Amino acid sequence: MKKNRPLKKSKTGIEVEFHLIDINGRISNKAPELLSTVKRAHPGIQITKECGKNMIEFGCYPGVPAYNPSLDLISSIEKTVEICNKKDLMLFPFATYPGGFEPKMTPGSAYNIKKEIFGLERFNISMRCTGFHHHYTLPKGVFDAQKKIIRVFRKSKLKRSMMGSYNFEIAADPALTLFTQSSPFYQGINFAKDTRMIVYRGGRKLSHMDGLYAKHQQVGGLPPYKQTATDLLTSLKKRWIRWEKEIKMTSPRTNFDNLYPYKLDIGWNPVKINKLGTLEQRGMDMNFMSVIIAVTVMLKFCLRKIQREFLEVVAADSGVEEAFKIEGPILYVPPQTYVRDKLQYWSAYKGYDNKNMYEYIKRFYAFAKSVMPKRYRKVIAPLSDMVENKTSMSDKILRHARYKGYLDDNKLSRQEAAEFALHYANQFSKDMENTKKALQKVAMV
Repeated sequence: MKKNRPLKKSKTGIEVEFHLIDINGRISNKAPELLSTVKRAHPGIQITKECGKNMIEFGCYPGVPAYNPSLDLISSIEKTVEICNKKDLMLFPFATYPGGFEPKMTPGSAYNIKKEIFGLERFNISMRCTGFHHHYTLPKGVFDAQKKIIRVFRKSKLKRSMMGSYNFEIAADPALTLFTQSSPFYQGINFAKDTRMIVYRGGRKLSHMDGLYAKHQQVGGLPPYKQTATDLLTSLKKRWIRWEKEIKMTSPRTNFDNLYPYKLDIGWNPVKINKLGTLEQRGMDMNFMSVIIAVTVMLKFCLRKIQREFLEVVAADSGVEEAFKIEGPILYVPPQTYVRDKLQYWSAYKGYDNKNMYEYIKRFYAFAKSVMPKRYRKVIAPLSDMVENKTSMSDKILRHARYKGYLDDNKLSRQEAAEFALHYANQFSKDMENTKKALQKVAMV
């Protein structure tokens, strides 16, 4: 019996954000100057501004093989690092700068509106956090490229593929955030393994009502599963209406349609449908490139499995103990309450120290490893090491902080934070070079 042929070869894309520091390990607000220099020297590089003057973002050209966008991204970063060296600047690769600092906002109408809605104190959070966003093309036929919105479709295979991909990424979120966590400090204080997730998403489920989106979970929190495309469209409409009301109350003169011409412009949730026609996983910490690329590869092949074989992702009570188990055309995941109320919390606060979270990530990793070609095993080795040693980058960071005597009161001084930032920024280029070599070997096969 012939297998179903794939509808299309979906592409993968990556976006990564960095903090900028100077050669003394302090936060630098010279991102606008750096961007201008890089664009003049290398016009083809996809590098853009972010909300803070201490931040820059890199994109890449999407590709079908996982190594193509990864190598493109690394090439752009390498060229930028060369310019940074001449300007006595460095890229800090983790999601939160370890010490305290007061950010400076990049001018822009979208940023100004958010600052007014959230207030300066909350909006500052967005300038103190960097992340890694993974894009994967939506199944063929489910996205209207002109209107930039998903279609309500009747074909059962397309429905399974679309909703399966979306719900899978929600179920996978606690595992992906654990793999990438690199932010045990926020404003010099250690209160969790993934402080970025807590202060950025906020909300009752993460026990942090001072978070950026704590009172706006509809546009910034981890969403619930959706059963149908109609459910998904309805939630997008409600999100759009909610944000329009916020802007009209805060800034009545703002032209909402000019600021957000498409409904999919609105929404900063960890899992979202992007107006580019991609499924975007945007809830992860920034990290070393070895970790970023390993997760990119892993997530790409998980989604390819779901879309090419039209797997139905089903939430079930059995999914708590047997998460990511495949039986025929079904992939089982836990109920959304377990994912959003418990796993999300355990991932952020305890990481591998929580037994249930550790069992969950083991099952996720086993599923991911089973669906990817063996030639990528070297690339995902950093994730294998994490699972085997029960150690994330945050765990390594905390271990180093204890060794240096930085954690006597769970706080870092400005000098300690600067030394700490330099220590890891100096490791970044070597890690990226090793990752590049591993990818090049895959490309040669």
